[in-house]
Amino acid sequence: MRKSPPQLYLGVDLGGTAMKGAVIGIDGSFLAEQSVRTPVEGGRTGILAALKVLIADLLAQSPGAIEGIGIGSAGRIDAGTGTVLYATDNLPGWTGTAVTAEIAAAFPYPVFTDNDVNVAAIGEGWLGAAEDLTSFAFMALGTGVGGALVADGRLIRGTKGAAGEFGHMLVQPEGIPCNCGQRGCLEQYVSGTALNRIARAISPDWDSYTFIEAVRGGNAPAIRAMNEFARIMAIGLVNVQNLFDPPVILLGGGLIDSRDAWWSPLERALRELTPAEIAVRPALLGNRAGILGAARMAMPAYRLNKSTGG
Repeated sequence: MRKSPPQLYLGVDLGGTAMKGAVIGIDGSFLAEQSVRTPVEGGRTGILAALKVLIADLLAQSPGAIEGIGIGSAGRIDAGTGTVLYATDNLPGWTGTAVTAEIAAAFPYPVFTDNDVNVAAIGEGWLGAAEDLTSFAFMALGTGVGGALVADGRLIRGTKGAAGEFGHMLVQPEGIPCNCGQRGCLEQYVSGTALNRIARAISPDWDSYTFIEAVRGGNAPAIRAMNEFARIMAIGLVNVQNLFDPPVILLGGGLIDSRDAWWSPLERALRELTPAEIAVRPALLGNRAGILGAARMAMPAYRLNKSTGG
């Protein structure tokens, strides 16, 4: 009997620092993988050119023909058209880019584009920490704070694609100005950027890494600052729980790698803030969540079921 060709898909996670991609098997296996710097200095033209080169390189490395391309991009995305509705200056000129149309014109495959945090949630729901769930919230703690909401296997997008923007919940009215135009947004207090600011307030020579190591080493001012960091994160999580009532809130993004320094203070703060039981889990897939989710988004089974799971 003739062996069926492998079902292969290409997933790309496009951020302001790097764009990472891989050829993914139907079982989630990585068959070719590559990462390049995002050339933000080139604006829309340079970013699109680099994206096309990355895709072409991965296609050349693929062990067989692929069946679709999925792209997770930073910014607010119209998932129906694959167009960027809004992007910050982390991706200069990216607002208005018709990503799906541009890539589909360059490569003869079905192309699907969504917000990078939504796509990471798809990945965690497929093969990660939410594999056993059909509903969950996902908070991504990185340079800023992103989020995604999944209910009964479907992403909740909102009328303008802005559902799940946890980073812009107001937690400190009249607080620190945010680049969104508001003041006191969660991501100004709970993010990699926030950790650097907190670190410099303790010592001008510190950065977020120094700060985390000081917490681990028992430095009293650092521990006090970390307790406040965890308290404000807990406020955000209580708000998510009260608004959405998910069975689990996943925490992912780059800051999850330092969770040994803030997870216990976070759990303590949650107990102090609310009598409700709030289940919080660390995401499992790390920086591969977006690539896996992007590839999964291109698979027929996902599109037919409109599901983040199997």
